[in-house]
Amino acid sequence: MFYISILLQLLESAAAASFSVSYQPRSICAFERSSVDFSCRFDYSSYHRDITTKWFKPEAHQKQDGTQVGISVYHSKAAEIHQLYKNRTTYAKQDNNCSLRLHNVSKSDIGKYFFRIETNSYYEKYTGPGGIHLNVAVLPFRVTVKTQTANEHIYEGDSVTLTCSTENCTPKQQPFVWFKNQRLIPEATDNVLPIDSVSHSDFGNYSCALKNSGTTSADEILLDVRYRPKNVEIVVLPSAKIQEESSLTLICMSNANPAVTNYTWFLIREANVSYIGSDREFSIRSASQSDEGQYFCIAENNMGSSNSTVIALKVEVPRSRNFSLIAVAVLLFLMAVLLVVFGVIIRRKQFTSKKQSTEQTPAVTVTEEIYENLRKSSEFEENHTTCVTYADLRLPPSTSDRPRSNSQEDNIVIYSLLSCED
Repeated sequence: MFYISILLQLLESAAAASFSVSYQPRSICAFERSSVDFSCRFDYSSYHRDITTKWFKPEAHQKQDGTQVGISVYHSKAAEIHQLYKNRTTYAKQDNNCSLRLHNVSKSDIGKYFFRIETNSYYEKYTGPGGIHLNVAVLPFRVTVKTQTANEHIYEGDSVTLTCSTENCTPKQQPFVWFKNQRLIPEATDNVLPIDSVSHSDFGNYSCALKNSGTTSADEILLDVRYRPKNVEIVVLPSAKIQEESSLTLICMSNANPAVTNYTWFLIREANVSYIGSDREFSIRSASQSDEGQYFCIAENNMGSSNSTVIALKVEVPRSRNFSLIAVAVLLFLMAVLLVVFGVIIRRKQFTSKKQSTEQTPAVTVTEEIYENLRKSSEFEENHTTCVTYADLRLPPSTSDRPRSNSQEDNIVIYSLLSCED
């Protein structure tokens, strides 16, 4: 008995030495409902004329190393093919080529597949070792996000990897495409999308799919990058020119994640900065020139804060009011001019009255010469001499400060009649 066992082993070894099978590749991942190729080549001794070829899959309760022959996926005798695989396979049917194509794969096809050669001899049977493992990718795609840190959230500066995958496995023989907010990312062609240092610009919804394929794309997943407020700016509504007494609203806009929790408003006027509000919107019900100045806001969340750019607010006065102001100014100016003219006229009248009263008052200046004539006249009276004498009195120019008429001559001649008796 011992010798018989040894003889059988020798015969099996001799049979194995006359056969060989090679597989390529050893593992395959195929999409559900697609076709998959099991590439295979075999060799056998030339004296074997009548051989049977088959592909089989061990059942779940059998050993998965090929030592136990399972259900027939393909058989050179069609009647031997298992019902699950009828009309689903295509065999190469070429010398030394044992390749097999399996169509419309499903999750039930997951497992190992082996190629086997059988002859009429009981001892001349051979199964290619190792086989090919088939895994089936079950759609749809899904995007997963992984970070190098164990943080609950993703912050600016973190390293992030987005992976496009399916259930069980992910085929890699075809290029992938990635979308951010439904827009194509041209440089991403692999099923893995690495981001070394995420920023606020990477925030968005991501999805993936196979390139040039109708395969269903993945549901979008949000890359939730947390960052302090960015691009803070002030929007003025209405955006037209601000008229006096009109209403307007200033809105503090920003991008932030998480959302802004605190807003602060400031007004700059004449180098002074004043706090004016703490809401997202700052409203002015009736604008006036007192509201003019430079405005800015600060947006803050739990990641930090940022200032907006400064905007200058200018309130325009209506033209009708400008005309009224100009008219009032002109009227006041004319009234001032009239008052000045009236004052000048009054002063001139006063000056003329004073001048006339001065001219009516006689100005007599008796010089030594007049007194001399009067003295001689007196002497004649004493001598009782009756005579008529004409004397002329010449008045020298007056040295008085009082004004005199322009028609008055410089030398005034006064004729006097002096009577004298003997």
